[in-house]
Amino acid sequence: MIFLIQLGVITLALIMIYFALLHYRRKEINGTEMAAWFVIWVLAIVVIVFPDLLRTFSQTFLFARLFDLVVAGVLLLVVVMVSRSYITTRKLEKKLEELVRKESLRDLKEPKPISRKNPK
Repeated sequence: MIFLIQLGVITLALIMIYFALLHYRRKEINGTEMAAWFVIWVLAIVVIVFPDLLRTFSQTFLFARLFDLVVAGVLLLVVVMVSRSYITTRKLEKKLEELVRKESLRDLKEPKPISRKNPK
């Protein structure tokens, strides 16, 4: 049973590495993001194949159970990803607001001619 779970997670990690590579080739993510995702998924594979490595770390950092260490690590990763996503979204909002303001002011300076059609 454990072997099947390990095989499933390894397969998922390899698929995710492939998707990261596809997005990198499409220029949807940059080299740093590609490297970060690659490292994350390779570490997931290493942890799944050699779970005793994490047991050593959990004892070193005084976690009661291995699961506690994994949850803390995943929580840290999620917080970093959400904060980065929030910052990126805020930057995009500011750029969009700036663009809309420029377009609005441009339209005020250059009024469009009103077409006069004959009413029937």
